[in-house]
Amino acid sequence: MKKTILIQVIFIFSFSISALSQDLNNNHNGNTQSNTKNMDEYQYLEDLQNDSVQNWFKNHNNHARYTLDNISGRNEFVEKLIEFEKRKTFNVTLLTITENNFSYYLKKAERDHSDKLYLKKPGEEEILLFDAATYKKETGNTYTISYLKPSWDESKVALSFTKNGEEIAEIAFLDVKSKTLLPIIISNCWPSELGGINWLPDNSGIIYVNIPVINTKNPDYLLDTESVIYKIGDNPSKHVAIFSKINNPDLKISRADFPIVKKINLKDKYILGALTGAATYLDYFYADINDLKNQKINWKILYKKSDGLLDPIIINDDLYCFSSNQASNFKIIRTKISNLNFKNPEVLVPENLKETLDDFVVNSDGLFYTTKKNGVEAKLFFLKDKKTKQITLPVKAGDISLSSNNKYNNDFSLTTSGWLSPKRRFSYKIETNEFIEDHTNPIVLYPEFNDFNVEEIEITSHDGTLVPVSIIYNKKLKHDKKNYIMMDGYGSYGISKSPRFQPTILTWVMNGGTYVIPHVRGGGEKGAQWHESGFKKNKSNTWKDFIATAEYLIKENITTKDKIASLSGSAGAILVGRAMTERPDLFKVMICYDGYLNPLRIDKAPNGPNNMKELGDPSIEEELGLLAQIDSFNHLQKGVNYPACLISVGMNDARVAPWMSAKFVAKLQATTSSKNELLFVVNYDAGHGINSSNLQLYNDYADEFAFAFWQMGHPKFKLLQKK
Repeated sequence: MKKTILIQVIFIFSFSISALSQDLNNNHNGNTQSNTKNMDEYQYLEDLQNDSVQNWFKNHNNHARYTLDNISGRNEFVEKLIEFEKRKTFNVTLLTITENNFSYYLKKAERDHSDKLYLKKPGEEEILLFDAATYKKETGNTYTISYLKPSWDESKVALSFTKNGEEIAEIAFLDVKSKTLLPIIISNCWPSELGGINWLPDNSGIIYVNIPVINTKNPDYLLDTESVIYKIGDNPSKHVAIFSKINNPDLKISRADFPIVKKINLKDKYILGALTGAATYLDYFYADINDLKNQKINWKILYKKSDGLLDPIIINDDLYCFSSNQASNFKIIRTKISNLNFKNPEVLVPENLKETLDDFVVNSDGLFYTTKKNGVEAKLFFLKDKKTKQITLPVKAGDISLSSNNKYNNDFSLTTSGWLSPKRRFSYKIETNEFIEDHTNPIVLYPEFNDFNVEEIEITSHDGTLVPVSIIYNKKLKHDKKNYIMMDGYGSYGISKSPRFQPTILTWVMNGGTYVIPHVRGGGEKGAQWHESGFKKNKSNTWKDFIATAEYLIKENITTKDKIASLSGSAGAILVGRAMTERPDLFKVMICYDGYLNPLRIDKAPNGPNNMKELGDPSIEEELGLLAQIDSFNHLQKGVNYPACLISVGMNDARVAPWMSAKFVAKLQATTSSKNELLFVVNYDAGHGINSSNLQLYNDYADEFAFAFWQMGHPKFKLLQKK
């Protein structure tokens, strides 16, 4: 019975593709409004409003879901991950600690269907403030709290709500005393990603980033954003722009820039503004904090992106920041706001040639900073009066993040994590050298992982460069060419694949696999130069490093080409897509989610203008050529034996257009000479994966891992047949 149904699904699936192609090619024959240098015959799939295109998506998804849901062992992944989650009697997120040492956080117990907002004062029981499940319940939509910010007097909490996996949000205000929402809803914002929320010093209102156009299909989507002031009680649509292209023409703000106001402290003399976006280095500005009273900000340039500076902290008249000037691994400098000197600043922490500077915090005790070796081995240091000492951590850490609730006192905390070590948060007192662990989240044990090891190695890439690689495996691993490999990389925007504990990926190892993370160029694992050497004209190093890693695993008899899968998404699609198109013989499976598989069409994609900073601008001839080079869709060739592919998208994606993946699938289906599986999954209630529910993420991993194991011939994972 099942076999008959499967044949019918495939027949309908194939017929709809052919009919759609003929129908839409006829309808779009004269469409030449976009860049004519990057036109292609699959462009009809970019029209997501077309009924035929929607049917194409649905037919592909129906076929994919039917197949994936009938792979033996697939549901065991979901069941195991749910079991892991239930080991936590509750889970706490968005922990926010105020200067009064009051804790606000979201908490979800096993019995809860949604997050609940709590307040906990020192020495007192926690207080339930709000249940996210009650927000706009009558609409039938599922809303989640994606950001929270208490006012200075803690009478109100600004809450950001997103619906159905989307990221664009709306802001509401909770009155703490009455535990009720004010009759105010601010739309067109994205606090969790763009600038957060700052309360005005007098608690009368907030500063946030307004997004004029939030329709992802509108060409002005995410353009001309502005930092604005909203006063509580005013009409939600009434706000005053204080940092924008229109309001500040002298600052040369581009339409694609996101002008944001950085976190404010009541004792600050200055406020900081930055032109953010898809770039490592940013233009920064500063102004007198008292300008907020007049709602007219006199912004002055602090530094330009070309100055090579990062993460500024201002305390009184002192400016601290990272600098990559003649220091690819960074150094920490200090200068005076009243006399900015970036050519010859005071160097507080010089560059370490073997490790990169990763994070720092300044408070009344001194300066705390971390270093990383190859992006995976972290250390903590303290500097005061030109004396530096390493602080021994209570646990081994692959990654350390630092924070301080108030840079004007001695508050300091850190969070540690590792590939096999759950996240742990500690406060630290330098005078007693004492770490105090925070138990806001329960400690959970995972005995299943006791036999797992992590090996940090370096492999030689195509040009002799040493590339760090993390290998997570069972201690029983043998170099017998029989290991199932999942290679997971990224390599864009200077973002490092830092060690963090993810039971999801460890289920791959539980099922006899080996998880491999190549820290390819384009990331930030080895400092500024590591990003630069995988950026634009050097982008090919990103996938060549990935290919070199696969070749190493084969050479060392760890596996064979028939047991290697690649996995990535978003800009990481360039990595796995181009590795597959350049070396289709080297991979058995390619898995890509929400991917930039057709960057040649970046000018027609949501948030495309911002991503051009990293990937390239098609209006610039040289960069158009670079986009063509990194475009996986563009490199598919007829008659090539391509690997099995699982491609997935979220239809509410605000970052990467779902049609990029659809076009790749359509062209791959038409060009490949192989009979390998090609599945296209469409999640209609998901976006870019950022705000997806845990259950959605578990199902995504189950799809990906079960598909890969099945295609590699793992005996546990087979396509079932109905009796």
